[in-house]
Amino acid sequence: MTKDILSFNGFIKGVSYKAHLTEPLKVYDIDTFDINESKPYGIIKTINAEIGYSKWVSPKRTRTYPFERIYNTYNLSKSLTVIPVIKDEGKDGDMDKIQFSTVSWMNLLNIYIVIAYYEKAEKNFSPAQQNRQKLTHQRMNNLLARQQIEKILHYKQSALHWNKNLFEEHFAEIFKKAMKSYEMISQETGVEIHDQTCLYTYLEKVTEDFEQFKNISLKSSESASKREIQTIHKAEYLNHGTKAKFVIENYLGGIYYLTADEIVVEEGVYVIQESKNTTTGFLPSLSDIRDGLFKLILYSNLSTLELQGKSVPFITRLKLTGLSVESILKLPCSDEIFECFLQQNSHRINKRHKEILIKLKQEASNNKITIEVSRNR
Repeated sequence: MTKDILSFNGFIKGVSYKAHLTEPLKVYDIDTFDINESKPYGIIKTINAEIGYSKWVSPKRTRTYPFERIYNTYNLSKSLTVIPVIKDEGKDGDMDKIQFSTVSWMNLLNIYIVIAYYEKAEKNFSPAQQNRQKLTHQRMNNLLARQQIEKILHYKQSALHWNKNLFEEHFAEIFKKAMKSYEMISQETGVEIHDQTCLYTYLEKVTEDFEQFKNISLKSSESASKREIQTIHKAEYLNHGTKAKFVIENYLGGIYYLTADEIVVEEGVYVIQESKNTTTGFLPSLSDIRDGLFKLILYSNLSTLELQGKSVPFITRLKLTGLSVESILKLPCSDEIFECFLQQNSHRINKRHKEILIKLKQEASNNKITIEVSRNR
C-alpha cells in the first residue's frame, strides 16, 4: 500500500526536552560493570561521577527499541549509548552495520557513543531455528566498552567532540575487530555468516576518507527512509494524511534523513505525527509510546520547517490508538477535561493506564508536543 509522499527540509538550533514517562534506573559501579549482564539502561557511577547509559542489541535503529532505552536516560545531565558496530545473526539471519545518521542523531541530542563489537555467540538450537544458519546469545567485548565508558565519565567536552574523535580515530580498528571476531565465532560454532566482502569494501572507502563514511551511510539511510515510507505497517492506524520524509540540518552541519508516520494538515498547520496502535488493549505498549516520544524530541525542537522551499507552520503530535477507548483525549488539556476522560473510560482503564496518562499529560504540558488518545477505528 502506498501513499503520496511529502518532502520537508528542517533546521534545528538547539534541543530542550523533559521526559516524564521514564523508568527508575538501576545504578552500577564502573569497577564491576558488565555490558552483557546489565539491564538495557541505567546509571554507571564512580566516586566522583555518574552517567546514564543505554545499549543497543543491533546497530539498526528499527530493531529492539533502542530509542526507548535512550529515552529512559534522557533527563540525566550526561548520557551514553553502547552500539555494536556490526550485528551478524548468521547467514540465514540479518546483518546490520552502524550508520552515520545514527551518529548524527546522537550528536544532535548530545549523547556519547560507545562503539562495541560482539566477540562470542552460540548456534541457535531452538526448534524453529536448529536447521538454519543462525546465531544467538551474542555477547559484546566488555573490556572495550568499559574502557570507553571510563573515559567518557571524566570527559569534559561535548558528545559531538567525543563522537567525532571516536569515529575518526577508532572506527576502522573496531570494525576490523568485529569482522575478525565473527570469523572466529563462525569457526567455533560451525554457523555460516554473511559474506564479508561488502564489509571490507565499505571499510576501505571509509578508511580512505572519513567524510566518505557520512556519504555512504547517509545514502543508505536515505534509501531506507524511502523504503519505510512506501509501507504502512499493520500495527499502525493511519486513517488520514500521508507519510513524509525529512532532511534535517543543525547548526553543526549535521544532515540526516528521517520519516514520520503521518503528516496531517489541520487549518493550514502541518501536524508531524508519530502513530502507535494496539489492536488488543486500551493503550499501546510502553516501548511503543516511549519510542514515539523520543522521535518527537527532534521534531518538537525544529526551529523552521520548509515544504518546496517555503516555510510552513507546524506542530508535533503523538497519536495513540486503542481498541476500547471511549471519546478522544487531546493533551495538553485542563484538569477538568482530563478527569472527564478518565471517568468516561473508568471501566476500561486500570491503575497502570491511569499512571501513564497522568505522565503523558505532564509530557505534553512541559514540552512542545501534543498527544492524542483515541479509538482505532
